Amino acid sequence: MTNSSAGAVLQAVLALGSAPRSIVAKRAGVSPATVTCQSRALLEAGLLVELPETAGPGGVGRPHSPIALDSAGNVVLAVHIAAAQSTVAVVDIAGTVLHTEQLPHRTLAPYDILDTAIERVRAVAEGLDDSRRIRGLGVAIGGRVDTTTGSVIDHSYLRWRDIPVREYFAARTGLPVSVDSHTRALMHAEQLYGHLRETASSIVLFVGNVIDAAFAVHGRVHYGPHSGAGSVARLLSATADPATDLADLGDQALLIKAGGQHATVPELVAAAAAGGPERACFLERAAAMGAVAAALIDLLDPEALVLVDRGFGLIPGLREAYDDAVRAHSVIGADPAEVIVESAFPGRVLVMSAAGVVLHELFRDPLGTVAAQAV
Repeated sequence: MTNSSAGAVLQAVLALGSAPRSIVAKRAGVSPATVTCQSRALLEAGLLVELPETAGPGGVGRPHSPIALDSAGNVVLAVHIAAAQSTVAVVDIAGTVLHTEQLPHRTLAPYDILDTAIERVRAVAEGLDDSRRIRGLGVAIGGRVDTTTGSVIDHSYLRWRDIPVREYFAARTGLPVSVDSHTRALMHAEQLYGHLRETASSIVLFVGNVIDAAFAVHGRVHYGPHSGAGSVARLLSATADPATDLADLGDQALLIKAGGQHATVPELVAAAAAGGPERACFLERAAAMGAVAAALIDLLDPEALVLVDRGFGLIPGLREAYDDAVRAHSVIGADPAEVIVESAFPGRVLVMSAAGVVLHELFRDPLGTVAAQAV
């Protein structure tokens, strides 16, 4: 997760909240001298603050000055591009969502969607207090994303091909921009702020309009040389019920299957959560996706699998449907109650995935990231 001692120190402070340097050194696994050096640099970079001096435990020993994240002074802007709308948000470096707004798509034309988001990003940035430093703009979207070029290679639902998102946003906002797949970015967010903080091997399975997965081994998220890691289309073909059309598994397809009675997916989820007939659509999908989850679990044998499904935790019987399918299909006999967890960000998954695009870079190599932004 980190490739620098400064990153280890910053992540330790994030986990601890605030702490003296000696405690930070133990948490980060580095020497006290390294913490002294790196914390000084992080203070100068404006990422840490030094809190008022306090006495030692029980009032005995030398006083110390704890260090903490300067969350009030550092934020990132986040844009998530979904099937029907974009979300623009502000998130501080402690992971607190300070502002969020949704922008329904007028068309699915890529540059129409990007221009609408850019207009709001500019307005939101201008409205921030001068004391808040913007540490970057993260853009998350489904499909295949090349993080090196910042381009969307392929998005099957929006029908985007080779769209230079980072270049387009950077030229029109003047901000440092990073772009990633929303599922891989969510993995980064869960590692920083959620259930995967202490987990070395993990999977995130995202079940929405785009269905894909992300993998982490030894804490590192895998991308692949063709930016295709996490595509589960073939796996869906191999594990889903042959009677289930793969196109029927996405959120928008569920709206159609429910008879067009609901205008949005949240409305559909609410009806299913109330015990309406719409519930059957989600249970059918859970049976198919549970088989996929079982195959992924067998493949990696992870410590945890974060399952993202809008109805998870809301629709009666949905968790049980996933669990039953995993038990029925897992060759290694995985216990879903031990492995599968809901995202740590209910209602904020899309925002935190977009914020995670840039926050993980900041916490991985904070001094390098700050230096690159100053160029």
